[in-house]
Amino acid sequence: LCLIALLLPAVSSARGAARRAACSNNMKQIMLALHTYHDTHKCFPPAYIADKNGKPMHSWRVVILPYMEYGTLYDTYDFNEPWDGPNNKKLLTARPREYVCPSDEKARSPSATETSYVAVVGANAAWPGEKSTDLKEIAGNGGASNTIMVVEVANSGIPWTEPRDLSLEA
Repeated sequence: LCLIALLLPAVSSARGAARRAACSNNMKQIMLALHTYHDTHKCFPPAYIADKNGKPMHSWRVVILPYMEYGTLYDTYDFNEPWDGPNNKKLLTARPREYVCPSDEKARSPSATETSYVAVVGANAAWPGEKSTDLKEIAGNGGASNTIMVVEVANSGIPWTEPRDLSLEA
C-alpha cells in the first residue's frame, strides 16, 4: 500500500508532462500549417473570411485544414454558408484532434466542439482580422520571433469553426 502511495504522484506527474508535450505538439502542427499556407499563398490566412457586409463567416482554423492533412474535411465545409449554417454545423463534431489540448478538460470531452487554440487578433496584431499579412509585414513590426500568433486558451467556449478569437482590443 505504501508503494502505491509513492507511485501515484509520479504517474500523475508523468501524465501532466505528456499532456503538456501533446499541447506543445498541437501548437507546432498548427504553426507548421500556417507557414505552409504562407509558403503557398505568400501570406498567412486572414483571421476570418467575412461576408459582403463584413460579418465574420469562416475561421482561419477551417482555412488551414488542407495544410494539416484534413483536405476531405475542408472539401466538406461549405463556404457559401456561415460557420454555423446547416451543413457546417454538422462538421463541428469532426473537430481535428490538433485543435484540442489534452489539458483542456472541457474541450477534450468526446462530445465537445470547442477549440483550445485561438489567434491573437487586432489592429496591432499579426492577424488584423479580415486582412491577410505576410512575414515581411510581421518582420517590420518587431519580427516574427517577437510575434504571438496563436495561444492556448482553456475553456475558450469557441467552437472550432467559429470565426472568433482573442482580441487585443478587448
